[in-house]
This record gives sequence, structure tokens and C-alpha cells, in this order.
Amino acid sequence: MTRFDRVIVVASAGLLAAITLTILIGDRVGVRLEQVSPLGEAHSTDVILIRFSDEMDRERVTSRLRLEPDVPGAFSWSGRSLFFRPDVPLKPGEVYTVLLEAGASSSGGRELLDTYAFSFNVRQPLVAYLAPADSTPQNIWMADPADLGSARQITDSVVGIFDFAVSPDGRTIAFSERRTDRPATDIKLLDIETGSVTMGVQCDDSDCNSPVWRPDGNMLAYTRVDFNAALANVGVSPPRVWLADLSTSPAATQPLFEDNQILGYGPQWSRDGQTISLFNNSLPGIMVYDFVRDEVEAIPSEHGTSGALGPDGNRIVFPELVLDGDRARSRLVLAEVDTLQLASLSSRDEPLDDDVAVWHPDGDTLAIGRRYWDERYTRGLQIYLMDAATGNAEPLVTDERYAHGFFEWTPNGTQLVMQRFPQLTETGEVNTGGRPEVWTYNLETDTLTQVADNGFFPRWVP
Repeated sequence: MTRFDRVIVVASAGLLAAITLTILIGDRVGVRLEQVSPLGEAHSTDVILIRFSDEMDRERVTSRLRLEPDVPGAFSWSGRSLFFRPDVPLKPGEVYTVLLEAGASSSGGRELLDTYAFSFNVRQPLVAYLAPADSTPQNIWMADPADLGSARQITDSVVGIFDFAVSPDGRTIAFSERRTDRPATDIKLLDIETGSVTMGVQCDDSDCNSPVWRPDGNMLAYTRVDFNAALANVGVSPPRVWLADLSTSPAATQPLFEDNQILGYGPQWSRDGQTISLFNNSLPGIMVYDFVRDEVEAIPSEHGTSGALGPDGNRIVFPELVLDGDRARSRLVLAEVDTLQLASLSSRDEPLDDDVAVWHPDGDTLAIGRRYWDERYTRGLQIYLMDAATGNAEPLVTDERYAHGFFEWTPNGTQLVMQRFPQLTETGEVNTGGRPEVWTYNLETDTLTQVADNGFFPRWVP
């Protein structure tokens, strides 16, 4: 054996020893968890994430993972990252613990050597709203209903915010803001934690407004009106619904329908994000589009609103005008999208207006705005809780001094936020100096709480 041969043998032996040692150490260390979330404070709509150091045997992982208290949900994977999406929102004020038992293994056989646990507390929801109502510019404010001194302004627009929508995870707000250099409206994104603002949808020759988040938080639907300034003899276009894919940077935008003759506004998503509805003036009526089946259903309506799309995407409740002698009033109609079967939810025999509806997260009940025309008459709409199967309604938030609107449920359906306008004074006179107010109602404690004076268009921040 030559000297060179001996060098090769020694080097090979050293390399083999190093490989063996690496294997032994790797087996002793086992699979590592590179990232887990949420930690500390969580939102009720948060998704649980665990990212591993190795590609995992997915069945051996999910069979060893549990949440205490137990919450049903669904698992999904993206490479080495595991996501657990609860079927129901997490309970505010509850402490949850995620436990991953030892024995979960990688595709190559390395195991998680010890049980791993982490905990988080679910925060109470906050309220965002526009203010001041009686002057400009109007900006977004946010407050904790449990701490009335917590209200703070979170945008600093010099021209004012037109409208906004809070992302499903409660971390981002999409808002529409008029540009200062031209007559156009952009949609911007506010990171609530950092306060940073980025461009969401830039509209150089259009009004882009009324953003609505898809439930997964990766897409916005919005209403767009093109001005067509560069086109001779072409006027302002009617409204159309567009989509913005926020998973790309910058966001990729496109009309909801390739056919530019399909008009519409007021988009809404179903809970699974597979269905969207809007109102089309040219029908006139409500259109419901199923992305999976690539099918559109049209529901005749002349009211001009897109109604309330049910969580399942197959039911929609909307108001319809009916003539009662010399008076026109509204009633609520429930439509089954797949069969186009219509059923009246409002009593035809009672003198009332049912003008707006918002689905409870359970998909069985509705918060509705109602006003009677008999001895129960009120100047403004009151809030009732209606059974969607029977149409039976019970008063929920009523005060004849106030008109109620813009109400929204928390994700778990235990609270409502609403805009209340004091139409009458405490002595029953017309309130000429009234300004809109923001209130919450807790169904569990039957408690009304005023969050803001001179504010409007409230939304929950889960």
C-alpha cells in the first residue's frame, strides 16, 4: 500500500466516523420544532401553526396532536408546516394549550423525542369605526369595549377614509382612500400591530372601494368604477366587482367575470370562500357565483341590495318592497340558491318593515332591523333575533329613541356591534343635534355598552 493509499484509507475512515457520529447525534436530538404560533395573546380566528425541521410522517403527527380544551378542526400541510384550523372560533378569555406527544416522526424515521406543549390566551375582540361623524377628514379609530378610555386613532388620512374591512385574522384592515393627486380611490392595507400602511390596490383612473375579505385572508373582492379619462367620448363605467389576490406582490387584480357586461356591487363571501354574491342593477337582481362549479344563479330583486349570503353559500336573505295601500314597506325573503325557491320570512299580516338582515355564525338565526307601523311604531329600525327556519322574531336591542344599523356579530356569535343614532331626546322630542354612536351588545350578559360618541360604521377586530 502506497503512502497515498494510506491517506485515502484514513480519510475514508474519518469520514465514515463523522457520518456515524452525525447520525447518532441526529437520532439523539430528534426532530425539532422550528416555529409555533400563536404564542402569548391570540385572536379568536387564529390558525395554529407548527413548522418542523424535517419532512414529517403526517399521520403520525396529526394522531399525536391535540388542543386543550378540545376544539374540532381540520389539518392541512404546506411542506414542513402543519396548520390546524378550528371549525369554530376560539373563545375569548380562554387559555388553550397545544400538545404534541413524543413519537411523531419524520419521513426518514427521526422522532420527536419529548412531548412538546405551548399555550396562548385568546384576547377579547376590539371595535374599529370611522370618526368623527360630523366633520372631515374621517379616520379609523379602534377601542376596547371593556376600556372606554382606550379609543385611539389608527389611520392618519388627510382626505379621509371612505370605508374599510377587517381581515378575518384581525391583524390587517383594508380601507379605501381618495387620492390627493387625482380623482381616484385606492385600497390600502393597514398592519394594525405596527401601524404601517401599504398599497393594496392602486386605482389610477378608478374608484375602488367597499373591500371584502375572502375568509382565508388571501383575497379581496371590491367594487370598481372606471372613469375612462383616456378614452374619448366614453363616460364613467357602471360598477363592477373585481378581485385582488393578496398572495402576490403587488396584488394581482382582475374582474370577477370575464364578460364586462356583467355589472354589480356589494360583494359577499360564503364561509368557505367558494361562493360570492353581488347585486346587479341590469337584471335587476342578486347574482350568486360558485367558483367550484363555475356557475351563476340569478335571484330577481328590485331592492338594490345584495342581501345577506348565508355561511353555507346556498341561502341568501334579502329585503323586497311590497305595497301596503299607499305605503311601500319591506319584507325579508329567504332564497335557496340551488333551487331558486323563495320563502317569505316576514309576516305578511303584520304592519312592519324588515329592512336588513345579518346571519348569526351558527347559520340558523339572523339579526334583523325591524320597525312596526301600529302602536309599536318607532322612528328607526330596532334589532330583532329571527329564526331562519320559521321567521319567528324576538326583540333583541330596542329603544324607541334610537335607530339601529350597521350591526355585525363577533365570530363566535356572543356579541353584536352596532351603529345607533339618537333620533329622539330623552323627553321624546326630535333630536336635532344627534350624532351617530357605536355600541356593543353582549347576548350572554344582556349588556349594552357605548363604545364611541360621534362615530359610525363599526366593525369587529377579532
